[in-house]
Amino acid sequence: MNPPPLAALSRRALLLGLSRAGGAALMLGVSPSAWALERAAAANAQPDIETLRVLRSRIELQFAPGFSPAVQAAARTWAITSADAVARYFGRFPVPKVELLLVPEAGSGVRTGVTYAEPSLLMRIRLGRDTTEAQFLDDWVLVHEMVHLAIPRVPRAQNWLHEGVATYVESVARARVGLVSAETVWREWAKAMPQGQPQAGDAGLDHTPTWGRTYWGGAMFCLLADVELLKRSQLRTGLQQALQGVLAAGGQYGVPWTVERILSTADAAVGQTVLTELYGRMKDSAEPVDLAGLWRDLGTAGGTLDDQAPLAHVRRAILV
Repeated sequence: MNPPPLAALSRRALLLGLSRAGGAALMLGVSPSAWALERAAAANAQPDIETLRVLRSRIELQFAPGFSPAVQAAARTWAITSADAVARYFGRFPVPKVELLLVPEAGSGVRTGVTYAEPSLLMRIRLGRDTTEAQFLDDWVLVHEMVHLAIPRVPRAQNWLHEGVATYVESVARARVGLVSAETVWREWAKAMPQGQPQAGDAGLDHTPTWGRTYWGGAMFCLLADVELLKRSQLRTGLQQALQGVLAAGGQYGVPWTVERILSTADAAVGQTVLTELYGRMKDSAEPVDLAGLWRDLGTAGGTLDDQAPLAHVRRAILV
């Protein structure tokens, strides 16, 4: 999730204070109330901070007070594993430095995540105090937030691109390092992607900011682009190489770009016009996707993988 920028104030105190007072309003992009800001400013507890290195990048890992040493150790491994999956997909970790603030909550499991660009890059994850190693291993939230770092900020109308890329790539990146099986990815996509189909009153991706269209409509856009790119290039280049091209051109979450610039840069990196063409078709019109036909062609219909399907080679290329 990527909200509007924070005001340039003591962000660490603000985030820690809101974690105690209940920071849902901030995460949803609503201005914090005066009392919450006052409480934040009064907070004197400081996070436990350490630095993780991923290739040439640094992650400043911050534990807000309340985690046990065992959970901190498991969370440290989780952060390194997630960062490695993202770095392998993009060829490097997306940014030289980022803060990762973990905020404790009652219970177990990885809860919500949000990424901020200002005044400097920070990801905040709400995390149950009793989270197990198995729950960390099964998590997709941190990879999702780290993928956001690889895409420039876009106008609110195109937030579907940001959330769609993060939703799609999180599964691909995790599958490629063995954190989730290919069968599971395709099964979960078949279940979830219909939520991205246009409904009554839909006016295209740029004009329909519903949850389903933002996350899963954006993910469908990415899947369609990946399939077409791999088909046109005889499997040489897909969405991965296109997004790597954006990163190589200086596009990352610390800078704002137009969606046209992102897609044209991505296309240029692979010598295609697929992303720009697809955006032209889907941005202003409600174009339903024949998902049933796509699953059949890829060989994923019915929950099993069919290597005799006409696009089975494309399906395999996506997750390897």
